[in-house]
Amino acid sequence: MELPFIADAQLFLAVLAATVAVTLVLWLAAVRHDRRRRRIPLRIHVAGSRGKTTTARLIGAGLRAGGRRVLVKTTGTDPTLILPDGSEREWSRRGPPSISEQVRFFREAARAGADAVVLESMAIEPEYLWASERYLVRATHTVITNVRPDHVEVVGSHPLAAARAMSLVLPEHAEVFLSAEAAVAPILERARRNGCKVTTLAPTGPRHEAANRAMALAVCAAAGLDRATAEGGLAAAGADRGALFMARGEAGGRPFVFANAFSCNDPLSLEALWRENPAAALPVVLLNLRDDRPERTRAFLGLLARLVPARRVFVTGFVPARWVRAAGFDAPTLRRLPAGNARRALAALAAAAEGAPIWGVGNYSRLGRDIVALLRAEAVAC
Repeated sequence: MELPFIADAQLFLAVLAATVAVTLVLWLAAVRHDRRRRRIPLRIHVAGSRGKTTTARLIGAGLRAGGRRVLVKTTGTDPTLILPDGSEREWSRRGPPSISEQVRFFREAARAGADAVVLESMAIEPEYLWASERYLVRATHTVITNVRPDHVEVVGSHPLAAARAMSLVLPEHAEVFLSAEAAVAPILERARRNGCKVTTLAPTGPRHEAANRAMALAVCAAAGLDRATAEGGLAAAGADRGALFMARGEAGGRPFVFANAFSCNDPLSLEALWRENPAAALPVVLLNLRDDRPERTRAFLGLLARLVPARRVFVTGFVPARWVRAAGFDAPTLRRLPAGNARRALAALAAAAEGAPIWGVGNYSRLGRDIVALLRAEAVAC
């Protein structure tokens, strides 16, 4: 079979026409997105290592109480869209998370007639943090809840690496709200270069929830709400599925108390929760691992070697023996969870705990998600 001869000029014109057509389609999509975005005068981008979902929920609830027609998207434990009437629905995805879904979010906002949006930052890689803000969101207000060591595989291990990456989410000539923890040199310097108005908020209480609440109230005040109205809205914000909760139940004929901290993904945040929720007896810990987060695994091992001196720690997945020894564990004392099924896993943990609390930490994915679903269906909050 002989293929027809195509002259160089014909081939060039065909490639040129295809390039022009694709460029035109992308340009039209960008123009439509820009028009939708400009119609929404209040655009709030919430970034940080921890507390993004809770803070976004609180801001959205406060704005609703003030009469704003606000659409909120959280992308933490379970991606969720919070509609202008306060109802919620799952944010569906056809593939892995991608910052390009912010285009679809603004399309939803236009359909809902929103005059305000609150988005949780979903990027991890520095270049995506920058691109998400520069091309997709163009926030009028940006919140950074904190900057803690996580995603070392992506941003690096330098003490300021996370702050340098997070600074890339800052907009130009907008209002920026920082926790005292996030008011560090790389972020403050970029905010200055971008011409941002910066408000730094000191902690207002001993627990981590107080910082999230203070940030939300400050943003609501900047949007023109009085404090009493905003506080009334915050009370109706609801909770993220991944927020810490305690549940009491029975598994394998044994009672248990389980603390869901699977979504607390960095050691600093987990240690703070651990100190805020002391237990009468030394807890048993389930460290739920992700193979693509090796540095997180090593960091958690080091923390647990300090927090759980009796080595009452179970792990899922593969952990190299050298990591266990480097953290300060004796390899035989770090036990592998014998069951991958959530019900059997709870039974094994309840038997080992013998009435002591059980903490689930590390990662929400896979077994963590299954255990939380089982607890919500069958256990009782306590």
